[in-house]
Amino acid sequence: MLAAITAGCRVARTIRSAAIGLVLGCAAALVPAICAPNKAAAEPVAAAAPAAAAATAAQPGSAPAASAAPATTSVEGRVVRVLDGDSLLLRIDGQGVRGVRIAGIDAPEKGQPFADVARRALLAQLDDREIRVEVVKTDFFQRLVGRVFVDGRDAGLALLHAGLAWHFKRYDADLAPAQRRRYAQAERQARLRGLGLWRDPAPVPPWEHRAQARRSRAQP
Repeated sequence: MLAAITAGCRVARTIRSAAIGLVLGCAAALVPAICAPNKAAAEPVAAAAPAAAAATAAQPGSAPAASAAPATTSVEGRVVRVLDGDSLLLRIDGQGVRGVRIAGIDAPEKGQPFADVARRALLAQLDDREIRVEVVKTDFFQRLVGRVFVDGRDAGLALLHAGLAWHFKRYDADLAPAQRRRYAQAERQARLRGLGLWRDPAPVPPWEHRAQARRSRAQP
């Protein structure tokens, strides 16, 4: 009787060990199947991060230097003479007489249509007046280049509104971004209204006029 009980216990332990092994084997097979989808779902998220960063870096206008406003120095003086629609002579205390080139605009050159009209329009604003120049640089001719203000008004912008100058986009770096937009809008409105030099359907820009003059002088 005792031998039969002992044999029965051995059989029970064998069955229990086999059952535990079967359960562990099934669990080992199920764990990768359960976890694999989570890993696959995570991989696109990880891959998307560099792509998102690259897309953000490629956004237009991301270069800060292109949108930076230029540094300026303010000088004041009395206008001695208006030379043309975008340049003048200014007497500055302690510096004598200096040439000034108005930044952001290009007025017709002597010999072009509306050249004298532009000069007289600037003369009417500035002649013998105290003005302020927001200087951004000195040009090749040692003139101060900057925006000119009389009684708080932007003289160059006034010429653009009257259709007597071009917005000089080649030197947009001389203007802050907001000023560039205002100058471009002023020229566009004058064009649409046919004011001043825009009465001509195809006026020759002064920079092209100057280039043609240089080519003519270079010819033998």
